[in-house]
Amino acid sequence: MKKRYAALLTACLLGTSSLAFAEVANLTNSAEGANRDAGLAAVKKKLQDACTDRKGVPDADSFEVVFEKTSDNPNVPKPYYVDGKMKCDLP
Repeated sequence: MKKRYAALLTACLLGTSSLAFAEVANLTNSAEGANRDAGLAAVKKKLQDACTDRKGVPDADSFEVVFEKTSDNPNVPKPYYVDGKMKCDLP
């Protein structure tokens, strides 16, 4: 009987720990680049930095391009625009 109460108490303590209250946030951001690869790298870096600033752990595998557009104007220094989103595991 004592083992059952000890197991129940342990389960309750683990359930109320701070790890149990961790949440996943979906961060979105945008960036520009000279080409598609530069734009993707810039938005990915921004999302990872935003996650670590919130003391979270970025999930790089969840990165997704939401919108991308290129400018037809050859005089634009960074003609490629990218919107992206990424999951961030927050404590």
